[in-house]
Amino acid sequence: MKKFRTIIFTFLLFSICFGDMQNWKSHSANILPKKRFEVGLFQPFRYGYSETLEYSTYPAWFFVMPNISLKKSHPDFSGYKMATKWFLFYPRPLLNMASKKGIGGFIDPTLEVPPLFGISASLLLTKKISGLDVTFNSGFDIGLAFGDLDDRVNIELPLLYHRLSVFHNNYGFHTGFDIEKNIAGKLSTLVDLDFSILPGMDTKETDSGITKLLGEYSFEHKALLIYEKSETFRLLTGYKFVFGEYPFGPESRLLPFLPLIDSWI
Repeated sequence: MKKFRTIIFTFLLFSICFGDMQNWKSHSANILPKKRFEVGLFQPFRYGYSETLEYSTYPAWFFVMPNISLKKSHPDFSGYKMATKWFLFYPRPLLNMASKKGIGGFIDPTLEVPPLFGISASLLLTKKISGLDVTFNSGFDIGLAFGDLDDRVNIELPLLYHRLSVFHNNYGFHTGFDIEKNIAGKLSTLVDLDFSILPGMDTKETDSGITKLLGEYSFEHKALLIYEKSETFRLLTGYKFVFGEYPFGPESRLLPFLPLIDSWI
């Protein structure tokens, strides 16, 4: 039973780390057409509820981290397509699963994890510029802990640590951009850069103003090569680079993205 739990937890961590890499389309201000849905390995289930509203959720995570995302389109702004996106999640079951001794354990099992509720809101602006599909995004993150949260309750892994640290800092900010370009025929590429900060987190009184402003921060960059064979089939590969400030100091990771297949209806 413990071995099975470790396998499931490892799979979930992998899907959380790579789901963001694979799902690039949902980062733009474009809304999925009405009554159309998409689903793929490590990718969220997306559904076009109307011409202006889209729902999505990560099915593989749902029972250990209930989550839902809403994206609403708005009138164009200065030639840009504009949308707002709200992501709501409840990570307590995931953190409880990570609370164990030995292999697969990331949190001391004697520590209590209170109910946690996370909110991430983003403004998305998309426009075609010189043959490039460019999306700018900026927003804020809120982490609500309904009880005492020990500083040691976290998972010190790339792509997870800073997302979960918002519950210790209560708030944070993020910004970034995505650039997509068709290379030839059915082959395209995407490059992005995202920056997030948790102002004031783990800073000292002697730290400079900019250090206190940034607090704990992270840079994330990914590059994808995408082959879209048809309207319902695509193949992706690439990498993701992460650099951030952790409790043990700054660290960078390069994560290869193995070829994966997506399909949708």
